[in-house]
Amino acid sequence: MSATSTGSVYLIDDDSFFLQVHAQLLGSIGLEVHCFGSSRAFLEQYLPRPCECILSDLRMPEMGGLQLQEELLARGLDTPIIFITGHADVATAVEAMRRGAFDYVEKPVHGQQLLDRVNAALALSRERHHERNQRQAREARLALLTAQERKIAQLVVQGRSSREIAELTELSVRTVENHRARLMDKLHVTSVVELVRLLL
Repeated sequence: MSATSTGSVYLIDDDSFFLQVHAQLLGSIGLEVHCFGSSRAFLEQYLPRPCECILSDLRMPEMGGLQLQEELLARGLDTPIIFITGHADVATAVEAMRRGAFDYVEKPVHGQQLLDRVNAALALSRERHHERNQRQAREARLALLTAQERKIAQLVVQGRSSREIAELTELSVRTVENHRARLMDKLHVTSVVELVRLLL
């Protein structure tokens, strides 16, 4: 059995017995499990979380797994999805992976295999959430710069000296250096190397 995990799993299947059995399995390692009998019921209640994945049957009435995946993509959501499929649906599951699904498992589902896949999907979800936070923090810092400071920052990153920047922007060297000092302070960077990492 896997060690205790953290995260949310959305379990979607029109088979109530399947939901019950696998909710118990996933809950046994500390996961928060939310069960839904249809894709539409899930979409009506879904709120993205920092560490999550979707475990969905591929074939369901009204809205199947591929349609669910398309709807999430249309909403700009990249929640990792693991599809549960019968042998006859493997080709469809592979197509779902081409469209961005995380993985698929064939029925009958083996407990440890499922736990391993779910934990891997949750790890990816945590990584994506961290990257989004970093990107948003970067964008928030860059938004503090004036248009002139942005231009100077880009020239600094290109390796231009203050004198060269002054000539290109028709500013005095002192003004350029003042802008450089202010933008470095706003961005909370102390060196050109840090500035390059932030802007590239």
